[in-house]
Amino acid sequence: MSVEPVEFGPALRTLRSSQGLSLGDLARLVNYSKSHLSRVENGKKQPTSDLARHCDVALGGEGSLVRIAMSVPRRVRQAMAAPTVRQLPRSVTDFVGRVDLLRQLDGMCPETSDGRYRGSPLVLVDGPAGIGKTETVLRWGHVAAERFRDGTLFADLNGFRQGGSALTAEQVLRRFLHDLGESGAALNGRDAQQLGVRFRSLLTGKRMLIVLDNTTGPEQVRPLLPASPGCMTVVTSRSRMPGLLARDGALRVQVPPMDPEESLELLATLDPEGRLARRPEYLDACGHVPLLIRIASRRNMNPEFYDSPCRWESAAMLRLFSMGGDDSTSLRSLLSGSYEVLTDEATRAFRLLGTRTEGWCTARDAARHLDTGQSAAEELLSELADLHLIQYRDGWFSFDPLHRAFAIERAGAVRPDRGVGPV
Repeated sequence: MSVEPVEFGPALRTLRSSQGLSLGDLARLVNYSKSHLSRVENGKKQPTSDLARHCDVALGGEGSLVRIAMSVPRRVRQAMAAPTVRQLPRSVTDFVGRVDLLRQLDGMCPETSDGRYRGSPLVLVDGPAGIGKTETVLRWGHVAAERFRDGTLFADLNGFRQGGSALTAEQVLRRFLHDLGESGAALNGRDAQQLGVRFRSLLTGKRMLIVLDNTTGPEQVRPLLPASPGCMTVVTSRSRMPGLLARDGALRVQVPPMDPEESLELLATLDPEGRLARRPEYLDACGHVPLLIRIASRRNMNPEFYDSPCRWESAAMLRLFSMGGDDSTSLRSLLSGSYEVLTDEATRAFRLLGTRTEGWCTARDAARHLDTGQSAAEELLSELADLHLIQYRDGWFSFDPLHRAFAIERAGAVRPDRGVGPV
């Protein structure tokens, strides 16, 4: 006589009821949503081995629920399961340093030491162009991927590409939902809000990492935020996005220039002839910016670049703006991406202050140079600082060498083939 196989849903409901627990009680114990558990109990969704194990432990099933879950034919489990996606691009093989930043990201993971999950953290990783935001996140993400068993989603939102058009949240949602197994017909006719609801529903009960690269503002991000405990969203941007911090509770990781030891370590891997390593002042001239160090070490520069005194205003240093491999990755192109999103008043302030100030100056100094009131000057300084084009704190501002050189060039005070002077 054949024995009908036991179904997981009814078995789970029976064991839960025998313990006097409601569906909500079980949801809190196993850190899965009540709606997800309800679909499992009703047979609308097949359990994963992880869910079965958590329920077994919480209800004292002594392995019975795991055995039932695994008794379902493999082809059925595969048909019911959403595809696992691993979308992180490759990270550079010569990545060095950034230990503190990687440790900060580790500490923001939703998984706790006892194996449970705390909310769905949102992390903003911000810093100026070329500072290494994306590479730091990718290096961390590839190592941390094993913590997110259901996969990783990645999208470059194209926020600061010169002459480019940033992706909308709706465009990214359609791409993500397609990658998670949704058919095109199911997505037709749905607006961004409806797509966001579907996206959050699909991520219920999952452990996923979502990386949103090169974002310009909170409006690109908010519809893409999952609500399921165990998911984590990491956003990279040149903007400090204060609205995302205040309204959405984002945790902030600011990427600074490399410290001198890290810069030397990077040079050791990039400059086999040791030309720059023998002249540490060039690291200071590069502002310890990883991209600039890479460009300087890998391009076939003229001898005077290495042998003459190094000032950002010199023609040799300004030629770095055009280098980087192609138009989309040159330093000038990357800096222009930030410059182009400024208001007209802020672009004027950037050019004037970059050419007329040195060292740390006050907002009152800025007002004098800009021929405006101090409040208006402070607003412009805040706009520039939000994109990391200047350093601004406690009423004082300054330019680092990289952005000062770019401001001077934008003002028409230099030409790469002639150096400083009238154009």
